[in-house]
Amino acid sequence: MSDEPNPDLERRLAALEKGKGTHPSSRKRRTPLLAVLIVLLILAGGAALLLVSGSNEEVALPTATPDEFQSEGDGFGEIEPFVPPPPPEPEIVLVEPDPTPAAEPDIALLAEIEALRAQIDALTAAKEGTEDPASSEAIDALTAQIVDLEAASEAAQERFEAALAARDRELEQLRLDLELARLGPDVPTPGLSDEERRAREEEARRLAELERRSEEARAFQERRITSPLLAFSTTTTEGSDANQATGLGDVADFIRGGGATSEVTPSEIIANPSNTIMQGTMIQAVMETALDSTLPGPTRAIVSEDVYSYDGTRLLIPRGSRLIGRYQSGADIAQKRVTIAWDRLVLPSRQTIRLSAYGGDELGRSGVTGTVDTRFLARFGSAALISIISAVANIGASSLADEPFAEAGAEISAELQGATESVIGDYLSLGPVIHVRPGARVSVMVDRDLEIYRS
Repeated sequence: MSDEPNPDLERRLAALEKGKGTHPSSRKRRTPLLAVLIVLLILAGGAALLLVSGSNEEVALPTATPDEFQSEGDGFGEIEPFVPPPPPEPEIVLVEPDPTPAAEPDIALLAEIEALRAQIDALTAAKEGTEDPASSEAIDALTAQIVDLEAASEAAQERFEAALAARDRELEQLRLDLELARLGPDVPTPGLSDEERRAREEEARRLAELERRSEEARAFQERRITSPLLAFSTTTTEGSDANQATGLGDVADFIRGGGATSEVTPSEIIANPSNTIMQGTMIQAVMETALDSTLPGPTRAIVSEDVYSYDGTRLLIPRGSRLIGRYQSGADIAQKRVTIAWDRLVLPSRQTIRLSAYGGDELGRSGVTGTVDTRFLARFGSAALISIISAVANIGASSLADEPFAEAGAEISAELQGATESVIGDYLSLGPVIHVRPGARVSVMVDRDLEIYRS
């Protein structure tokens, strides 16, 4: 390479150096201008958007406003009790009585009066020609007879009119009675009392039994009369011997018993279903008093659920009614229930009802359960203690060396053993004690139909 300067290269270097000195200054001048333009564009866009959005009116959304509590109308959740439709009123047909016929005079009586008057006229005409005292007397007698007949006719007329007036009054009274019966309130007719119902049932059973016996006797007599055989009765029969020989006596009786005729029981209509609690209805109650089976005694419970009538329209036994009964003492070994008999039901309306119902648990099982005390320690502990005492006496008697003392000890030990055996038996036969706490749930099954009338 030569050391001579290259003018072309120098020009290029000078141009490059000049370009490097002018380019940063132009960039510095462009950058603020571009930022100002961008800011102006953003402001112009925001102003345009504001103008566009301001021209449209804002639509208010509907909002809910609270209202005052409604005081009119029925209460929330109130369910009106079921009211059965009223029974149809009996249709009463009023028969208007026939118009009172006018009192007609007796035709025969009028004819007789006319005939008498004709005779009087004839006698009067004959009297005008000749004077006859007999004719005058006859005329007077006929005139008196006519007067009597007219009086009798008027009396009969008055009696007839009085009878018609009495009949009209009776018909009017009957019509008024019918109107009162139609407009009067329906008063429920109370059913028969327990004594009357039991008396009627007993009488019906007695009559049915008499009828059955008479029919059996009549049928037996007919069979004896019409039977061609002659039978002799003995103490045993061939059939019974055969049954005993085969071991089918009870089975044969059971099979033959199924073919026996059954009695027909007619149906009965419940007179007042809205006032009747049927037999078998369950009354739920809660024990008010505590009890245990050590001694018998009275007890009491409170009805915990309402009991309605047979048709469900009326509340007959409300909650809070009281049940009064008695419980039985003594419980056999492994027994866990105490027997309660309920005798009386007392309503809040000051009405009482007699019962003869068994008490059960809340599921209806007979007897009331409770805490069972088996008295294990009292039974076996006492028996063990008595056995130990007897054993100690035997050991002491056998350890005596002298013969007289040994014989006396043996006798004492034997007597003590005999006495302790009965005591041990008594302790071992002790039954459990059942404790029922207050608040235990019980049930009572109604044993008869109850008719309760509440105001």
